[in-house]
Amino acid sequence: MDIGLVAPFGNSPGRDLGFIREYMPAIEAKGFSSYWAPEHVVFFDLKQYESKYPYDAAGKPPFPDGAALFDPLFVIAVASQATTTLRFATSVLILPQRPALLTAREVMTLDHLTEGRFEFGVGAGWASEEYEALGVSFARRGKRFDEYIAAIRAAWTEPRASFHGEFVSFDNAIVAPHPLTPGGPPFLIGGDSDAAMRRAARSGDGWYGWWSNYELEPHLEKLRAQLAAHGRENDASFRLKLGLNADPDPDKLPAKIEEAKRLGVQELAVAAKMSSKNFAAELDTWAAAAGLGN
Repeated sequence: MDIGLVAPFGNSPGRDLGFIREYMPAIEAKGFSSYWAPEHVVFFDLKQYESKYPYDAAGKPPFPDGAALFDPLFVIAVASQATTTLRFATSVLILPQRPALLTAREVMTLDHLTEGRFEFGVGAGWASEEYEALGVSFARRGKRFDEYIAAIRAAWTEPRASFHGEFVSFDNAIVAPHPLTPGGPPFLIGGDSDAAMRRAARSGDGWYGWWSNYELEPHLEKLRAQLAAHGRENDASFRLKLGLNADPDPDKLPAKIEEAKRLGVQELAVAAKMSSKNFAAELDTWAAAAGLGN
């Protein structure tokens, strides 16, 4: 099983462009398989959120007042130029918040910049406040999400693409060049709700969950039931990925890795806190906990 890392950049002065260039080749050298970039287009002070964060028992968002974050596609673009084998993914990009064809062009470009090392992690999101600020309907995000996936695939594969839906419609649209990856970067459908699992089974190239507040085995059984319902239980190309907010104690990571591996997870993306000041030493600690390192 591959082990990747999830980490934010732009959220403090030390986690700047220079640190991206330091961080990426260092984790590549330690044997981590991938880097996963989180996304929020806009933040608000915590008191403004009425939406409940799904991975916290109290529904509290996992960021402070005044939160900051670089755009994930730009972070990955920089990271790709500092590495040769490290793979990349978004964790996750909230696809229904962005224009479909603009996103198709940006991700196509990123696929070329990374030389095919990018997986497109996408989700529907949980914060209605973000949708409202961006002028997009939160209530209809699921239908918009489905249309965007289909429209982007058409733009990536057809010389002159046409698509007609409720939320996106175009004729003879040219998004060229086409992605370097045949058919475009794989869509990893993020989310742990029943709707997210259905969407992954129905139209995703894989699934990316976030292992928090649930027992993993019955949770994966729900996903596999959806795959079976859509005739994909034997689809060897389907990618099973999982994010994990690591316990502060690195000694607890090996047990999580072994459980995920036993249950057929192909890649575990670990959100392990490492400071910019003590990065080298902390990276050594987490690499050793993950069974990696030189």
